[in-house]
Amino acid sequence: MSSVFPHNDYWMRSFSEVKWASMMDALELRWIYEPKLFETRHGMYLPDFFLYGANVYLEVKGPPPSIKEIEKAIDVQKLSGYPVVFAWGTMASDCDGVNGAKLSFLIEDKLKNIDSNEFAQLIEHGLGPKCFYKHLSIGLQQQYNGMKPVKHILQTVIFALVSREKMERDRASHHTTLNKTKVKQHTVRTKSEAAILTYLTSRLRPSISRKLST
Repeated sequence: MSSVFPHNDYWMRSFSEVKWASMMDALELRWIYEPKLFETRHGMYLPDFFLYGANVYLEVKGPPPSIKEIEKAIDVQKLSGYPVVFAWGTMASDCDGVNGAKLSFLIEDKLKNIDSNEFAQLIEHGLGPKCFYKHLSIGLQQQYNGMKPVKHILQTVIFALVSREKMERDRASHHTTLNKTKVKQHTVRTKSEAAILTYLTSRLRPSISRKLST
C-alpha cells in the first residue's frame, strides 16, 4: 500500500518528507513538491522539492545518498542548471540546535556535507528567536503524530486499489495544481532564501552560480 502523509494538502510519501517540509516552513523557505521529472543515466528521476525562492532542488533521504543517487543529481544539475541538495539523517533537537541531520551538495561532482547544527547560530541571530524555536520544535518530532483527515485515509485506501500508473497520475495532477498556486504567490526572497543563494553561489561552479542568481 502506498501511504499518504498529508502536509498542507500535499500527499507526501514519507514522514521524513513531511518533517523536512515542516522545517522549510519554519525557516521561511518556500517550496513546491515533486515539481519536474528528469531523464538521467539511471532512468527517470523526480526530485522531492524545489525551493523556488532559492533555485535549489532538495532530495530527502534517510541514509547517505548512494553513488547512483549522486549520479542522478549530477545529471539533474547539468540538465536544469540548478543545484541538487540532499537532506538526510535523523533530526534530534537540544537547546543548542538541531543535530543528526546533514545537508549535502555537489562541488565539482564531489559531495560536500554540512551538519545541521552548524546553522543554529545563523538561524537564531539571522532569522530571529521565533524561527529558531520553530526549527527546534520540528527537530523534536520523532514520529508522525498528525491526525490524518478522513480524505487522506481514503486516498491511501484508494491508492492501494488502483494501478501504480493511475496512482502516480493522480499524485502528479494534484501536486501540479497546488504547485502552480504556490508559485503565483511568489514575492521577494526571504532572508533564508537569500542566504542560501549567497552561500551556494560562492561555492558552486560558475555555470550553476550564474543560473542561481537569475
